[in-house]
Amino acid sequence: MSKKNVFSFLSKAAKDETLKEKLGHTASPDELVSVAKQTGYDFSSEHVDEALDELKQRPGFFGMLAEAAVEVFSPHDDNYPTTGVQPYSGDPATKY
Repeated sequence: MSKKNVFSFLSKAAKDETLKEKLGHTASPDELVSVAKQTGYDFSSEHVDEALDELKQRPGFFGMLAEAAVEVFSPHDDNYPTTGVQPYSGDPATKY
């Protein structure tokens, strides 16, 4: 049952920007369990490991994992113009 709670929590986190932000700062299953408990979910780090083992067996898991990693570690606020990054056009510094 608790493995089911892990999947339920991760599904909720995928839709909730606040939870995504919190999970972006977790570094271990124990930290993930702590965040989950703050939102009313009850499971242990062993249940997280079981859930991850089950996910690894699903076809296409590693592709989805790579996409998720890119989303988590990509900049969230890129203020680049739609034309892309422009070359520097200022004067070079005269002193360091």
